[in-house]
Amino acid sequence: MPQDIGLWEGKSLEVDEKSQQVLEADDVTLMEYRMGKEPPVWLARVTGFDNRATFHPPELCYVGSHFEIIEREIITVMANAKTHRLMRLVIAQKGEQFESWYWFTANGRVTPSYYAQQIWLVLDTLRRSPTSGMLVRISTPLDDPHTTRRRLLAFLTSFDTQHPSTQAPSAHGA
Repeated sequence: MPQDIGLWEGKSLEVDEKSQQVLEADDVTLMEYRMGKEPPVWLARVTGFDNRATFHPPELCYVGSHFEIIEREIITVMANAKTHRLMRLVIAQKGEQFESWYWFTANGRVTPSYYAQQIWLVLDTLRRSPTSGMLVRISTPLDDPHTTRRRLLAFLTSFDTQHPSTQAPSAHGA
């Protein structure tokens, strides 16, 4: 992942070996992005090739890290004149709340649904096609809900412009 995405300045965060082993992932990237005095946006990208076990819904990691899932829903947002369907989470731990948006890819197809991604990967395996997939998650502290969503949308718009191969799912996708 690039250090900078649009006006967002990023820095790499360490991915410990244990996390990488648990994920069984070929490639795990954790980044923190900031724009001016805005709170950070954290980006996690997990990529796997020919290994469906690499992927799971972020809720599993959050619950395993003692976060409480407060809200979970599929949302539709507009970025770069396109509508995108994403999974939205609100999580809490130790009196702090965070909002997270995520989506999955499978051989170029994009969905907010873990189950759709898994079905696509199984079908591709049955067709003897190489399989590759990705989980992309962006998160930020939840202060004011309107401000938090605006921050995530601003980051998504910059990210979507620079990384079309990991685009958020369009409303016409799965």
